Amino acid sequence: MSDFNPSQAITDAINDYFSNLYAFLELLVTRFCTNLYKSFAEVTAYRWTKVILSVVGYLLIRPYIEAFFKKMHERDRKKQQEKERAERKEKRAKAKVSPNALRGGAAEGEGKVLGEVENTDDELDEVDDQENVENAEEFATASGVPEWGKNARKRAKKHAKKLDKEAEETKGPKLTEDQIKELLDWSESEDEKKA
Repeated sequence: MSDFNPSQAITDAINDYFSNLYAFLELLVTRFCTNLYKSFAEVTAYRWTKVILSVVGYLLIRPYIEAFFKKMHERDRKKQQEKERAERKEKRAKAKVSPNALRGGAAEGEGKVLGEVENTDDELDEVDDQENVENAEEFATASGVPEWGKNARKRAKKHAKKLDKEAEETKGPKLTEDQIKELLDWSESEDEKKA
């Protein structure tokens, strides 16, 4: 038996691999250069015809290719838009509070028109008790509808009058000058006696 040298076998395999790789790359370069030179130097009528027909065919078919891809894109876009519309519609359907509920209606379709109030100032005038007045005012504005204009001005005037009455009551009764002198037991005659 002969001696087998593993390092020599590995070296031979690597040399063989790189020599085959070099030969393949050399073949590619020589064929490319040769074909490039011949395509310009040795041009035949058959070759020119082939090139011209390829260019014309591409120019004729290109609009149809573009239309096909445009149609595909539009179809995908429409599908996407429909999907988004369906999602938006679903989200609206799942809304926890409807617009009519925000306006003060208890159920669908029972909302109020802007400025419409159940208990107006005329009805509030009929309420005498302080707690009832506060409850009635809260109830009148419970609809969540902003109430501007005549009703708000009336309520503001009414509130100002109420505050004035309360201020007068806390001050006590207004007395004339004579009544005050009587209460103090002071008169002009006593003043003259002292002088």
